[in-house]
Amino acid sequence: MFLINFVSQLFYDFENAHQYIFFNNWMDALKKNTFEDINLYNHMKTNRRNFLKTVSSLALFTVVPRNVLGRGFIPPSDQLTKGVIGVGSMGVNHFKYDGTRVVAICDVNKTHLQNATGKLQDKVSQYADFRELILDKNVDIVHIATPPHWHGIMSVEAAKAGKDIFCEKPMTRTIGEGKRVVEAVQQYGRIFRLNTWFRFKDPFYGLGSPVKPLKKLVQSGMLGWPLKVTISKHTGFNWKFYWKGMTDLEPQRIPDELDYNMWLGPAPFKPFNEHRVATSFRGYWDYDGGGLGDMGQHYIDPVQYILDKDFTSPVKVEVNAPQQHPDAVGQWDSITFTYDDGCQIVLWGEDYGKPDTPYISGPKGNVYKNFV
Repeated sequence: MFLINFVSQLFYDFENAHQYIFFNNWMDALKKNTFEDINLYNHMKTNRRNFLKTVSSLALFTVVPRNVLGRGFIPPSDQLTKGVIGVGSMGVNHFKYDGTRVVAICDVNKTHLQNATGKLQDKVSQYADFRELILDKNVDIVHIATPPHWHGIMSVEAAKAGKDIFCEKPMTRTIGEGKRVVEAVQQYGRIFRLNTWFRFKDPFYGLGSPVKPLKKLVQSGMLGWPLKVTISKHTGFNWKFYWKGMTDLEPQRIPDELDYNMWLGPAPFKPFNEHRVATSFRGYWDYDGGGLGDMGQHYIDPVQYILDKDFTSPVKVEVNAPQQHPDAVGQWDSITFTYDDGCQIVLWGEDYGKPDTPYISGPKGNVYKNFV
């Protein structure tokens, strides 16, 4: 049941949230259903900083032209400010984004805060409670890089506070949390970016090619219809089964630098063990969903796009897996999503399935790993 619920959550994120989630950059929010790559700082046309700059010019202040500062340089007044929640791993990796500047960081681990500060050139505000960062008036964008069990609550609170949101995947841990995020983003008129981008750019894992040529091939009808897409080790996609939980964890002493109660937050209380709070947290249902949670949206979102399924969901989900432990995420063999037109998305775990299986199979032709 845990596995089925989590698999369903992945497709809720794709179908219902994409109207308010813009994967490439913030300017996408100004164009409905378009995916052009627009320079991030152009969004500043309606940003409060431009308003302040206009007022300043009326008061006879001098604004230094951008070209004086050097070609390609974006002055601080034209940059979006960012507050990052969760700086122990992924959050630190995303400090540098063109057109943005980190002004605040937050973590429940004091050591993480100290280490992250050393990676930033400028002095930033530091918080142990995410609610204080969200209320920081200097922050435009709240970047959520915590374990997924916090994503829903933090996203909703950020939207309420008038912040735009940049969230790591998976979007949320449950369908209900995803719905609340969509409602909050819509109600408060905010922008929500989910950190997955392969439908737009970069080689798509085992295919060795961006998604665009594959989309054109499918649209041409050369492969026929309906199509079956198989996402597996054999077609160039790793489901990371090493994100498995342990069922025999012994209670350990909570480190002095960690606020474990705050780390747990909305999750049920379980005795502290390092394996729960290190990057291995993905192996526990309370916080994530194993490799599916880690890679599902990277792997499946482009397939939804290729098959033109952004506005729908599967009508049937079949799971072939051992009974899952209620706490620790385990392995699975296969998951099959079937749509009302007969198209299928098939996930194979580890070495399951035939090595010579095509990535896309259709009545008229196939596409294999490395786009051959």
